[in-house]
Amino acid sequence: MKSIKVLLLSIFVLILIGGILFISKPWLSPPPQNSSLYICPSGQECLLGNVSTLPKENLSTAQKKLSTDLLQLIGIINLPNGISQDTLEQQMKQNHQLKWVDDTAVSSNGTTRHKLVYVYITTNENTDQDLIKANTWNITNSDTSFNLTVAWVDTDNLQNLAMIDSVKSIRTVILPMSA
Repeated sequence: MKSIKVLLLSIFVLILIGGILFISKPWLSPPPQNSSLYICPSGQECLLGNVSTLPKENLSTAQKKLSTDLLQLIGIINLPNGISQDTLEQQMKQNHQLKWVDDTAVSSNGTTRHKLVYVYITTNENTDQDLIKANTWNITNSDTSFNLTVAWVDTDNLQNLAMIDSVKSIRTVILPMSA
C-alpha cells in the first residue's frame, strides 16, 4: 500500500514538472510578428523594410565608434524608409534615451536648447576621465574595471567625444523593459 502511494506521488510530481517545462518553453510560443525598435508614424510598431546602409569604409574613424542609432540621430546615415527624425526621437525619448535641456547660462540672447542622448562610453584602460567629462553633459556612472562610463551627451558633441583616441565605442543605453 505504501509503495502504491509513493508511486502515485512520483507520477504526479513527474506530470507536474513535465507540465511546467512544457508551458515555459519559449520555442513553443509563436515568434513575435515584429521585433522592431522603431514606431511607425501611426504609433504602432513596424518593420524596418528597406534600410539604406552606408558602407563602413565611408565613415570616419570617429563615426565608426558610434552605434547605428546614434549615427541616424545625428544625420550621418539615413533612417529606414517610413521613419522620420521626429519618430526616431520620439521612440528614443519614450525609451528614456533622449531628452532636451534648456540652458539659460550659456547664451545671453535667451535659452539654448540641448538635445541629450544617454550613452555607454567604452574606453581604453587608464583613460583620463577629465577628457571624457569635458565632452559630456553629465556622467551618471562609471566602472573603471570595465573601462565604461555612462553619461548624457549633447548630440552636437558626440563626434567630438568619438574623436578622442582612447574612446573605443559609444552606444545608446538600453534600459530594461518589462512586458
